[in-house]
Amino acid sequence: MSRIANIEDLPNNSSCSLQVDHLDILLVKRAGQLFLYENKCPHANDTLDPMGGSVCSADGLLLHCQRHAAEFLPDTGECVGGPCMGEHLNAIAFTLSNGDIYLD
Repeated sequence: MSRIANIEDLPNNSSCSLQVDHLDILLVKRAGQLFLYENKCPHANDTLDPMGGSVCSADGLLLHCQRHAAEFLPDTGECVGGPCMGEHLNAIAFTLSNGDIYLD
């Protein structure tokens, strides 16, 4: 397993992206829960955050693709608005141990 971050590094109701072994990863923290997805919009087949920064809404209820304004639920990755309605972000398996985040 590869340690990629610590959950405390990510503010609540925010996201950040990183690359591990050529895999673009989106880390999302909502209401203290952590979710990891491939950082790839199903519509654009490219990263959700070309302008950088968090793609999470201030209240943590939605993730917004900066390319075409697609909106995703942070806990399931389901697109609930925009050009890829009904599609999903690809979840990435991880383990959380003592606050450290490891890819499975």
